Amino acid sequence: MRKGDPSDVPPVERRPLQRKRVLLGGIITYASGAHSFACTFRNLAASGARINIGRDMQFPSEFYLINVKDQLAHEAKVIWNNGTEVGVEFKQTFQVDKITDPAVSFLKALWLSKAPR
Repeated sequence: MRKGDPSDVPPVERRPLQRKRVLLGGIITYASGAHSFACTFRNLAASGARINIGRDMQFPSEFYLINVKDQLAHEAKVIWNNGTEVGVEFKQTFQVDKITDPAVSFLKALWLSKAPR
């Protein structure tokens, strides 16, 4: 490879904000809380996250994602999915313990069921 070869250039970072590496427990839920399963946050930013899921888990492209430790719930949209990891963009974020809207109160109930005591 010659110096100055275009293949020497590192790939361009497409995310607007850098993500922080984390290892946090989470919950994916949809259908007003009728369906939910555990996941793990691997990278986290204010605008989105990379999460680990079970192999080939099936769920809709838009769902709620609960960060159990930080007491946050995010309305999330899948940006990419490789079968075991998913990149999501956050559309809206809720402080779980402050939820009063009955339409999303299931998020608080799910968080309470998983929150450390």
